[in-house]
Amino acid sequence: MTTWYESALPNVEFIKDRLHTIVPDNVENANHARNITAARTVFVMLYAYAIEGEEGRVRPSMVTIMTDKQSLEQTRSAREKWRALVLGPKKPNDTERWYSENTREPIRDDTIASLREIGAVEEVAGIPTTSSKPRYFLARDFVNLLNPSLVGEELDELITIWRVAHLAKGALILQGLREQELRSEIFVEFGHVKHPMSPGKSSVLTKAAVEDFAHNFMEKPEVLLISESAEKVHWQFGKLLERLKLAINPKKTLPDLIIAETGPSGFRLVFIEIVHSDGPISNSRKRDLLELADASGLSEQECTFVTVFASRSDSAYRKVQSSIAWGSFVWFADEPERIIHLIDTESKLTRKKTLNDLLR
Repeated sequence: MTTWYESALPNVEFIKDRLHTIVPDNVENANHARNITAARTVFVMLYAYAIEGEEGRVRPSMVTIMTDKQSLEQTRSAREKWRALVLGPKKPNDTERWYSENTREPIRDDTIASLREIGAVEEVAGIPTTSSKPRYFLARDFVNLLNPSLVGEELDELITIWRVAHLAKGALILQGLREQELRSEIFVEFGHVKHPMSPGKSSVLTKAAVEDFAHNFMEKPEVLLISESAEKVHWQFGKLLERLKLAINPKKTLPDLIIAETGPSGFRLVFIEIVHSDGPISNSRKRDLLELADASGLSEQECTFVTVFASRSDSAYRKVQSSIAWGSFVWFADEPERIIHLIDTESKLTRKKTLNDLLR
């Protein structure tokens, strides 16, 4: 059976665009798997039949040797002849080559390594690292995604299957969050309530905090407040807060989210800030929220503070991490079952702990 890459290949720009469609920009070292060098590397592998199930294999220097003129010679005989030539003792050194010889190491260490990390490229086992033998080839399921005739829902479905098989859980979660941001409506679900929110990243992270964070880290969570700039305290929360005699003043700065722990281990008020640009639980923010709690008759021991980010790699986290309050928690939506506790051993509420205490 004739395969799609047998005698006509997509050009490098098409491959680059398809890589952007396949590989989310939130995976580790995504740029090295999506840039023009990655596209050229993939093209050369296709050109040399360096594909799972085919005989061709490449080494990084082959990417540097390729030229625009050669890339247009796409019959099988022309491609196999080129492959034999560049793997032979007398390699061509065309002035129009794509890269200089000394770029082969970055292509190996950055581009090919990143493509291997996501399962797009595989390596022949057993070849010593010092050997110059060609060893790299494209995985068959990845090659299938590069077929130019594959478009629309069929392409989307195959990409989803590939991502689930090869990408880390966190990358898939982040991709899902970004797709949610594009929706015209976002609903946060808790209990029997389906609370509508304005579209955008803040709402998406709020949804994650309510549906994932609370589920993973609380016994019996009760959502007391979801605050939005357009409507600080929604009527349904206003009634609930009034019933619980919590002194919430809409004219003052409110947290983005308040969830009460009402499980058997005891009542606790969890103040949550959603950060997609700034505004974490800082020391001053923590003091303000403790004043709010005190006005409601709650002690500091009954309060917990959490700042929510999309990811540890998010620029918003890097921007504000130094201002996050000691004694608070940090939760990342792409690592939903993990949490960071900024333990303050100087706090009056925390006895001094050794590393052994913390690791128990």
